[in-house]
Parts: sequence; C-alpha cells; structure tokens
Amino acid sequence: MRLLSRRLLPLALIGMLSACSFEIPDFGIFSADEALPAKEPLAQLPPAPKPLYQPGDTYVFNDDGTVVQEQVVGVTPDRVTWTNDSGLIWTTTNELVTPQLSWSSHPELGRGRQTVIGNPGTLFPLQEGNIVAFGIRGNSEKVPTGWEDELRCVVAGQEDVTVPAGTFTTFRIDCKRKDVETSLYYAPVAQNYVLRERIFANSRSRKELMSVNLADNRTASMPVTVEQPTHKTDVVNPRIAAADKMQAETPMAGTDDRMAKAEERGESMPAMDDTRLVMLISRLESVVSKLETMTEDKVMPPKEAAAEEKMEKPETGMTAPSATGKWGIHLESYRTQSGARRGWTALQKRYPDDLGALELKTIEFDAGDGRGTFVRLVGAAFETRADAGKACSALKAKRQFCQAVRIAR
Repeated sequence: MRLLSRRLLPLALIGMLSACSFEIPDFGIFSADEALPAKEPLAQLPPAPKPLYQPGDTYVFNDDGTVVQEQVVGVTPDRVTWTNDSGLIWTTTNELVTPQLSWSSHPELGRGRQTVIGNPGTLFPLQEGNIVAFGIRGNSEKVPTGWEDELRCVVAGQEDVTVPAGTFTTFRIDCKRKDVETSLYYAPVAQNYVLRERIFANSRSRKELMSVNLADNRTASMPVTVEQPTHKTDVVNPRIAAADKMQAETPMAGTDDRMAKAEERGESMPAMDDTRLVMLISRLESVVSKLETMTEDKVMPPKEAAAEEKMEKPETGMTAPSATGKWGIHLESYRTQSGARRGWTALQKRYPDDLGALELKTIEFDAGDGRGTFVRLVGAAFETRADAGKACSALKAKRQFCQAVRIAR
C-alpha cells in the first residue's frame, strides 16, 4: 500500500443514510434557500466521477473522538465490501450516498440488509446543482418489521476543508432525511469523503479523515495539489513547491513532541515520506485506542505488583462519579427519549448500588445507511475512560451490557 500522495484534491460530499420509518417524508427537492452555497475553494475541480475503490484502500477517521480504521477488502462491479478494526463487515456501492446494503452486526439492529429503490448514481459526475432522490427499504434481526424511507441529496458546490489528514478542495454533498441533515465532503484524490458532518434534533456529530493509504497510485495524476500538514510526499504542483520546501525544513504538524522526546533519548524519527513506517504508526495508534475502550479484558499488572494483586480482593464497586467528567457508560438504546427515561428508571431500581449516584445522559445516534436514529441511554459521568471501564466491569459481571463512551459537556 502506498501512502496517499500530497496531491489531494478535496471535494464536498454528503453521504447520509436514511432512517427507520414507515412513512416516506414529504419534503421537496432542495431549493436555493434550503442548501447553503459552498465556500469558494482555492482551486476549482472538474466534474468528479464515481470513486474507484480497490482492495487494500485504508482510511483512518476520528469519529467524534474515537479513532476507527476502515478498509476495502473486496470489490465487484456492483458491490464494495468493507471491514473495520472492530471486525465488522458491510457492503455498499461506489456511489458515495448509497446506504449500506448489508452488515454483519450492529448493537441496536443486529445483522441486516437494505434495498435501494432508485439510482443514486445519477448524482455523478459530481458538479454543483446535481440532485438525486431515492428510496430505501430494509430489515434486521432486531427490527424484523423493517423500515422504509427516502433520501434526497444535492451537490452544493466545491469547498476547501481542513481535517487532520490535510487541507482538501472538496465537493460538498448535502443530504436530508426528516430532521437529520448530513454533509459529506468528497475529495477525488482520496477516493472517499474526508469529512462527514451530521446534525440531529438535539446534537451533531463529526467524522474526519486522519490518514489514507490507497492500494495503488491511481490518483497520482490528478492536477490539484493541496497542502497536507500531516503527511509529506512528493510535490508536483509548482504553485506550492515553495511552501513544501519550507515545511521540509521544519517538523510536520503533530510530530514536534515525538521528535523532541526522541532526540532527548538519542533516537531518530522515521522520515515522513517513509510510507510503511507512517502507516505502522497509524495502525498502532488505532490499536491502542481500541484497547483503551475494551472493558471485557483486564490489563495485566506489572510483574512487581502481580503478587500483591493476587492477595487483594478484586474490586467490583463503582468508581466515584464526577460532576465535570467527560466519560459515561452506555447501557441500552431506545427509539425515543421517553423510552430512554423509562429504561433509566428501571435500571436504577435493578442496580441501585451501581447507578444510584449517576445521572441520565442521552446521546442521539444515527445507525447509518437508512437504519434510523437511536437514543443511547448513558450513565454519567466519570473523570476518565478507565473509571468508566471499571464501572462497566462491575455491571458486566451482572450480565448487563455496558460500554464506556465519551460524552459532550
């Protein structure tokens, strides 16, 4: 796999998934006052065709504070198969706004599948003003009665956006489904969206690209090169050659602290154009993040403390809650706020020692790809992820689902 070239043409795309519903919403195709115009980019891109995914294409995202790695593992003429570092598998198409057609597992829905009624591909080639509308029908293990809905999207224009992976000129695609609005910013050179923003009734979410590695150099000939602060590769566009030269003489963004520490230890940092090492660091960071969120397995104590821990009784009590903490414990999911409140009352009666000192926090969550919006019941709050994980361990011992999650304050 080769690290994606710095020549990144950013585009704006909104890939939004439709909700679980039994009524097709009656709203008109976006009018001029519904879709805000995109900000004028520094460089204009030609109309963009559909992305051409290849097995091995790997994307690392920051999804509302959680680092996730997604990779293409299979491609056929009408299907793209993906997996992530949690082991989930799903299929979709290369039409960006198409929802997931099947998925292996989901905490709220279980395994399921969907059918698209219409042709999302008519949105391509992407250019300002293009509009598409199509229906979605689906069902899953936990929602066997199914759902159907309608999704409408418009290409709002081109816009420059900055994410951890760099600055991109993108096509912004705005999609609407009932009271949920999604904007995806698609960069042809990345062959994917680099930013996804969603606005719900009472909350919003942001998923932004941290790094990308394409299986080949199929985007190397793209003419627009936009500065990337995180990864440095070859430069072809003379317009930014001077800026690249200056950056080559200074540490790249996000590496200063690591370089300083390495120099103090007499070590050397890998060159930023060493694609293998950069990818390895990205993967290691993803694995560390994943391990930190796991509450099923206990961390092995250091050798010098092992003997002492064997003599101690395992702790199963609650860690003291924190009024200003940014971590909570996800216990159940509901379709409505009222359902979540009733569920919280029942859980507090069932586990008074574990939940009595916590307060209810609800988080709206779009299950994605037409599967609808859920309300996550969260007990809040804890100062650290470790504290929330400890509370989950006590509840899991009582056969209660529990997962540490970050909450907004």
